[in-house]
Amino acid sequence: MRRPIAAAALLTALVLSGTGPPAVAAAQQPPGTDVGACLDGSCTLRVTGPVEIPLDGRAGPSALTVTDVGTYAVTFMLSSGNARSYGVTGPGGTVQFASPQGTLTIRVLELAGGTATFELSSTAPEA
Repeated sequence: MRRPIAAAALLTALVLSGTGPPAVAAAQQPPGTDVGACLDGSCTLRVTGPVEIPLDGRAGPSALTVTDVGTYAVTFMLSSGNARSYGVTGPGGTVQFASPQGTLTIRVLELAGGTATFELSSTAPEA
C-alpha cells in the first residue's frame, strides 16, 4: 500500500520542480458601493438591487444597469445610444458586451442574500 503513496509523492515533487510553486493570484480591489468609481469600466462593485452605473464610453457603452439581483443570477442591461443589450449570469459567471470601441466584461464574484458582488473590466479592441 505504501508504493502508490510514494509514487504519488514523487510525481507531485517532479511536477512542482518542473513548474515551480503555484502562482499567487493577483489581489482584487475590495468591492465598493460607489457607482462613480466604475466610470472607466474598471471596478469591483457590491449592489443590493437595481442600480444604474454610468460609463464614460471608452468601451462603447454609456451606461450599465443592474436590473435584477435574484437568488441565482444577476441581470444586466447595457445601453449604448439607442441600443440595449442584456446579459444574465450567476456566481462565477461572466457576461461580455463587445462593440467596435472595445469590450466590457462583467464577472459575478459572489451572489448571496440579495447582494451581488461583481467586477467590471474594459479592454480596447485588438488591432
